[in-house]
Amino acid sequence: MIVRALRLRVARPRVATFNALMRRQLALMREQPGLIYVRLARRILGDGGEEAILFEEWADADSLYAWVGPRLTEPRLVAGARELTEEIAVAHYEMLPEEGERDDAVDDQLPADVATPEFEGRAPGG
Repeated sequence: MIVRALRLRVARPRVATFNALMRRQLALMREQPGLIYVRLARRILGDGGEEAILFEEWADADSLYAWVGPRLTEPRLVAGARELTEEIAVAHYEMLPEEGERDDAVDDQLPADVATPEFEGRAPGG
């Protein structure tokens, strides 16, 4: 699974319009095949502006590409939303498998005799 995170900054006079457009964004995204999860989180800044994080979880790369297109570092936003932002950053992450799920990127590379250490609740070396 792939996580896509967009961090957006919006100036105070544009916050209300931006939030209305992002509600449309969420509704449109929820219709997309392969989208597992999407949420928008925000925090109000000291100057009255807003920083928002659009958190997306996609089943696979094909689903993500079908939504975004070939330019993964570019945000795909509803019309008018991008123009309201002062700053946008896009990042992608591979979701770590839960315990018991196979991690093909790692499992095939580990020697068979490698044991998984249990978390002991203390910092390394402590």
